[in-house]
Amino acid sequence: ESKAQGDNTYDIPGVITATAGLFSLTYGFNEAATKGWSSSTTISFLVAAAVLLVVFVVIEKKVANPLMPLRVVTERNRGGSYLGSLVVGAGLFSMFLFLGLYLQVILGYSPLRSGFAFLPFTAGIIVFAGIASQLLPKFGPRLLMVPGLIFAGIGLLMLTRITPDTSYVSNVLPSLLIMSSGMALVFIPLTSTSLHGVSNHDTGVASAMLNTSQQIGGSLGTALLNTIAATATATYAAANTQLGDRVNAFAMTHGFTVAFKFSAVLLFAGAVVLFFFINIGKESLVETEGAGMH
Repeated sequence: ESKAQGDNTYDIPGVITATAGLFSLTYGFNEAATKGWSSSTTISFLVAAAVLLVVFVVIEKKVANPLMPLRVVTERNRGGSYLGSLVVGAGLFSMFLFLGLYLQVILGYSPLRSGFAFLPFTAGIIVFAGIASQLLPKFGPRLLMVPGLIFAGIGLLMLTRITPDTSYVSNVLPSLLIMSSGMALVFIPLTSTSLHGVSNHDTGVASAMLNTSQQIGGSLGTALLNTIAATATATYAAANTQLGDRVNAFAMTHGFTVAFKFSAVLLFAGAVVLFFFINIGKESLVETEGAGMH
């Protein structure tokens, strides 16, 4: 919720250009999966997305009550937090999609059983979140978030070993536990750094930006990685026709593993972003949290 006083007019041009720009970008990625990157439709939507998002930034500089005040995102630690959240969303959301498809389509799990298969990830987040909360005041955010993303990336890389014949317990479960431990070390500090030094006037926007950036990253990452996975699947199937009836299962699994590799790269890139952007010490973090309570 915003704590702004006085004029509360809506930034309609900002809403329109941001929505249209993100839609065009996501649709362009989706079109690339079916028509290719050189398709005129793909290129048109990606170019339109770039233009619309540039126009959005220009609008935000000029309007009195911007949808996304640039002062919120241009501060180093907050900007790094939002960028890191976007990258995390891109890498993590697609993992749930492709792993869910692997469990149901390749291993033959029912939707209910597949849902239960993800519970260790949730349980790991809950357990390690408590640990992260205790470590944050002692070590500061960067020393938790950077290793956390590296651990999560390693967990994703472990998923690249799956085949149509591997089991959940030996291949999937260890990866989920490692990823959950790493992501817990990221989520807790990220909430604090995203609000670092923000004024009461912008608290609502700063908080919403963290969730929004993760959702945007999830949408864009899923669209992009789906394109990559589809291309890898088709290429593998065409080159391995000797597998006969099993070619589709092996080709789909190969596509998933390629997507997991790119997801891991995104998380490693997020670790680099947070390493260079986040410079809040544990003392500053405590001061910020104390100020935010008033």
